[in-house]
Amino acid sequence: MSESATLVLLNNGVPSSVFFLRPAETTTLGRSPECTIVLKDTGCSRFHASIKRRSRDWELTDHESRNGSAVNGQVVKEPILLKNGDRIQLAHTQLLFCLGDSDALAADALRPGTDSMEWRQAIPATIAASARQAERDDLTSRLTRERDENRSLRRLLAQDSEIVGESPKILELLKLVARAAESKATALIRGESGVGKELVARAIHFGGARREKPLVCLNCAALSESLLESELFGHEKGAFTGAVDRKIGKFEAADKGTLFLDEIAEMQPGLQAKFLRVLEGQPFERVGGNKPIEVDVRVIAATNRDLEKEVEAGRFRRDLFFRLHVLEIPVPPLRERGGDVLLLAEHFLNLFALQMKQRFTGFSDEAVELLRRYRWPGNVRELKNVIERAVLVGTPPTILPDDLLFSAIPTPTDTHRIAEPDASAAPLPLQTIEEAERDLIRRTIEYYDWNKSKSAKSLGIDRSTLDRKLAKYGIEPKTE
Repeated sequence: MSESATLVLLNNGVPSSVFFLRPAETTTLGRSPECTIVLKDTGCSRFHASIKRRSRDWELTDHESRNGSAVNGQVVKEPILLKNGDRIQLAHTQLLFCLGDSDALAADALRPGTDSMEWRQAIPATIAASARQAERDDLTSRLTRERDENRSLRRLLAQDSEIVGESPKILELLKLVARAAESKATALIRGESGVGKELVARAIHFGGARREKPLVCLNCAALSESLLESELFGHEKGAFTGAVDRKIGKFEAADKGTLFLDEIAEMQPGLQAKFLRVLEGQPFERVGGNKPIEVDVRVIAATNRDLEKEVEAGRFRRDLFFRLHVLEIPVPPLRERGGDVLLLAEHFLNLFALQMKQRFTGFSDEAVELLRRYRWPGNVRELKNVIERAVLVGTPPTILPDDLLFSAIPTPTDTHRIAEPDASAAPLPLQTIEEAERDLIRRTIEYYDWNKSKSAKSLGIDRSTLDRKLAKYGIEPKTE
């Protein structure tokens, strides 16, 4: 069976456009501009149907569309294999599925009752015109979708770039962020895990002259050295096994904008040298390529590691350290931000209460005291997760102490979970991991009135796993 396939759009039975299907990709059809083939048919659903190659066959799937799909008059309820010459009906849109080259297309598309001369004249001409336009149309469509997605993402990121807090250390941080936003210099954000380094990077980007350009983020710790190089600089088709197409790297994607690199200390020394050259304004090449590429990108890096020690140990290049150290922005840990804990807790409570449609109005006095005294080893990220869980398991209108679940992990500079303001303050009891898990499972399943499916989904585990843990911890429904 031929690997090449096309869809011919029919206008009153005569070909008007040809779309080339890619064996390695799923082709989506519908009214949404995000579809591979956008259909100008008000009867079609946004994501009406899709066609993909499965083994040696091509398969059409209807995505519960409003007006349905049919192949040769047969309504499509389950995925159906397509044959050469099949006529596809999507709402009011008619398409012809064809395999092979244009000659085979012109011959095999003939059907009884069809004017063969009209087909023989129309199809080759349509294919010739479509072949010249296909790649340009495809590129234009992709660029339009990416532009719209980038604009939408920038709006969302801008909304999420507000730094909440009124403590002296946060006010000092905001001054540094404002200065950094006005500058073009490389910035280095330092702080413990979970303090909000990416949030600071967003605030710098959206507060500066590049706010309308892309903000591209990449975690250096998430990839191996070879994959990180490909992500940063891109690669050419065939550069390595699996490189089936050319790929644009993060530097090119962030041109005229900002590139945020989290966990910069995890970058291997060999890649650090190439990265440094680009920081210094030199062109680079994609992996497997030889064409010099120049970009205008502002780099913001972040780390929770002691870079000075990494330099001394030979794991981080000294020259790269000084190049990144032009503008340093330290982000304070949450335990040093005083009353910001309660401000952030209220902020997250309002956020999650709105998302989950729960009518929470605040915290009890005892819950406020626990939030204030806890040391927050996971910083703002941990606080956000604690409040999200509290909204999930708590009962409106008030968050109570039992709704708050803290970890037993010590802070980086403190071996105590709770900061006792005075000798009379009673410390919170420590929990083992098993005790914390048992408590979470018990509260969750009671919250959902022993609906195991909902409870398992909320906990992020399988139903069978929930059953095993209920038996393990002896958790049973309360009997009257």
